[in-house]
Amino acid sequence: MRVLDVATANAAGGVYGTLMVGILLAAESPGHETYGETVGAAAIVLGLYWLTSLYAHLLGDRLKKQESLNLALVRRMCLYELPIIEGALVPLVALLVAWAAGASLTTGIRVAVWTMVGTVVALEVAAGWRARLGARGVWLQAAAGATMGLAVVAAKLVLHG
Repeated sequence: MRVLDVATANAAGGVYGTLMVGILLAAESPGHETYGETVGAAAIVLGLYWLTSLYAHLLGDRLKKQESLNLALVRRMCLYELPIIEGALVPLVALLVAWAAGASLTTGIRVAVWTMVGTVVALEVAAGWRARLGARGVWLQAAAGATMGLAVVAAKLVLHG
């Protein structure tokens, strides 16, 4: 199974990963943490989210198919859940680039959150393009993605001004 096939099969995982990291970073208080602590917290939450989703899908699949836990199933589900990590890496890499560039943590978080918004909008545009929608349809889908991303930005503003 190719990686693109996996990403398409579980595109929702990529969206969840991107949004989850964006939401976590929006809730961060840059006055109290360092880059290292922020990246560490994001990595821990990402790992826990990935394991939770993996476990839920493993259990659900076993209940539905009445099969026991086995290595082939675990391997297949680990690959299926990979888009969660791929999606989360986009804003995390933006945060790491900001850190490497010497930006303040506040700026780094802002860059990562806006990168998350751009990623969600880009995924909506890709979905519209793949569905062969006209320009109006693609714009409507892009607006839906922008609305979701801006909701995270709004949460950040409410939490931290």
